[in-house]
Amino acid sequence: MATTGILALAALLLPLVTSELVVYPSAHGTPISTLFQVWVSQGSVRHKSPAYITKSNDRRPDAPDKVMANRTMSWTSFAFSGAPVTVEIDAPHDFQRCLVRPLSYGFSCTRSGSKRASISVTSNTKMFSVEFDYDYGDFFNDIRDRLLVFADPPETHRPSKTDSKVLYYDVGVHELNGQLHLAAGIEEVYLAPGAWVKGGFITTQDHPVIIHGRGVVDNTDYPWHDHRFVFGMIDMDKGHDHTLEGLTLVNSEAFYVRAQAENVTIRNVKTLGAWIPNNDGFVTGKSGVIEDCFVHADDDGIKLYNSNTRVSRVVMWQGPNGSLLQAGWTVKHDTHHVRVTDVDVIHTDWCSKNRAIFSLVGEQIHLNISDFELRNVRVEHSVPMVINIYLWNETTTGSVSDIRLINWSVEGKDVDERHHSLISTAGPVSVSNIQFTDLVMDGQCVTNAQEADMVITVRSVSDVQFHCGSGGLVG
Repeated sequence: MATTGILALAALLLPLVTSELVVYPSAHGTPISTLFQVWVSQGSVRHKSPAYITKSNDRRPDAPDKVMANRTMSWTSFAFSGAPVTVEIDAPHDFQRCLVRPLSYGFSCTRSGSKRASISVTSNTKMFSVEFDYDYGDFFNDIRDRLLVFADPPETHRPSKTDSKVLYYDVGVHELNGQLHLAAGIEEVYLAPGAWVKGGFITTQDHPVIIHGRGVVDNTDYPWHDHRFVFGMIDMDKGHDHTLEGLTLVNSEAFYVRAQAENVTIRNVKTLGAWIPNNDGFVTGKSGVIEDCFVHADDDGIKLYNSNTRVSRVVMWQGPNGSLLQAGWTVKHDTHHVRVTDVDVIHTDWCSKNRAIFSLVGEQIHLNISDFELRNVRVEHSVPMVINIYLWNETTTGSVSDIRLINWSVEGKDVDERHHSLISTAGPVSVSNIQFTDLVMDGQCVTNAQEADMVITVRSVSDVQFHCGSGGLVG
């Protein structure tokens, strides 16, 4: 190959940096979206940002009765700092109106030409959906062709390719043939922008591991519940003080991230293409941190299973199965001092109506839960159940107390009047001191259970309180 040809190829495989905008390269053989094209510009320089696609029909052979047909999710990612970035999108159909969710970002979407939308992105670490009036969806019909935009912060660390303690995946498609067991001596896994890894990772040692970068991990080619994976795509149960940062995880064969080790940090990670049940999002061990993430899940979005869990600045799109913030479904459960703040729920595509934003229900035998604070939760959708606390007969020991929901905004109650928010017990375990402070539904702060469309049983349930007037929504 001539020297000029080699240089041209190298340019295509490196991130394109202009001013403070970084456009990620695209490797040959990756699933480029056939529905949306995206350009980004900062100042007068404009570049195409590769958009990819995942399709629900890829999971239909695994479980045709459980997977909605003919759904797609496209996405693009870039990084920037400094001045705002203009994102221009060519949609497959013309439209009159478009919008950006979460609404809390305050980003306006305008029609700037036939089939073209424009958005000014004023800050990074933003994860948003761009939606068009020809496919807005409603309570009965979810959006068929979704588009997500991820505006990353710039990378602050890129390891050496020659470091023996590092697994370095450069631009290109990499086949792992399952879940790679990280051997002794491996302390870092890096996926460069443009790296596309088919498989997953599992920690096996007692030392910290960092898995990071701006690449993609994809399970589309693996069957549902593939025997080559332990629980899911990324397993960080072994070890401690792990970090998972910056990656996009697509179409997992089951769970996306199971990280039950202590002191795990999950930051700026996106889960996409959750088309099939058991596509749970995240769980961490004790003192885990989940922040600045996008969670598309078709089971529980975030499991609040361990004490001192911290969740902040998360955008969630719930699939047909599971609840968003789940504290139940474990046999033995002792969890305390959990904090959740600034969660934007942009869609709930539930088919079953016994799902909730916060859920504590399931097959527990022992359940001891206290001091949960869930603050600044914004739900841009009508939902059947805001909260579902229901302890079965099997739950015979323990207690649930001091659960505080503060500054919640919920678009409304769905039209199915057979389902209500619930605080109830079937067995002897008590539930007490449940507080709702500034719970706003349909624009009104609710002052009692009836206004919240909530059923509270007398047996073993006490001290459920509603308060208004603490200053309204924060954040």
